[in-house]
Amino acid sequence: MAEDLKAEILASIREDLKNVIRDELKSALADEISSIKNDLQGLKTLIANDVTAIRADMELVKTDVNEVKDGLNTWSDEVSTLQTTVESLQKEIKTMRDKCEDMEGRMRRANIRLAGIPEANSSTPKAIASALKEMLQLDRDVKVDRSHRIFGSSRDGDKPRVIIAKMHYDEDAVEILRKARDKAPLLYNGQRVSIFPDYTANVAKARAAFSEVRSALRGRKDIRYGLLFPARLRITHNGNSREFVDHRKAMDYAKQILMEERPAAND
Repeated sequence: MAEDLKAEILASIREDLKNVIRDELKSALADEISSIKNDLQGLKTLIANDVTAIRADMELVKTDVNEVKDGLNTWSDEVSTLQTTVESLQKEIKTMRDKCEDMEGRMRRANIRLAGIPEANSSTPKAIASALKEMLQLDRDVKVDRSHRIFGSSRDGDKPRVIIAKMHYDEDAVEILRKARDKAPLLYNGQRVSIFPDYTANVAKARAAFSEVRSALRGRKDIRYGLLFPARLRITHNGNSREFVDHRKAMDYAKQILMEERPAAND
């Protein structure tokens, strides 16, 4: 009987302890869970605020990007318009330059240049007309409108300055240049004189670019060449003629035909 009572008391005590511990744990855990919930809610609110701020910033960035894109599109259109304008202006400038070059060339068409006449000799139109008649053995007088030596000083021992003479008639200039080629070399008062056209600076430069090619071909009886106006080199070889405006391409062709002839020369 006593044992049963003891067992019953122990069971009751265990149950009471179990309930006390459970209640204490529930109370403690409830406080912790409530604290965790509060922390999570605060964190959630903080994150929500940050997300809202980030979204607002992203909207601003998107707005800025769109503005930049619109600006770039506008700038692109403006650049395209400017490029078209520049290209148009470049074409107009080239056209105007070509016209000016052509006009200057036409104005110089009646001009000739004389190199080698001593400085002691007069360069007046009358003196030049007389010298031309004598050097070229002309059967008539030619009329020279204007003549002068090119600018610059001349010292003893220097080459005489070139004389530029404007003929009254274009036909006289053409005839004088033709006879100067046919009767070369020309002598005047014992001095060798050259007569050549009065080209514009651009044409003279373009023609001078072919000097190396002409030197390479000089002396070859099987190759004929000549400069055409304004600056084209014609090369004739084995009955085939080619014309060049680019001196580099002309030199390549000259080297090619010279190489083709080399084995035959060695044989």
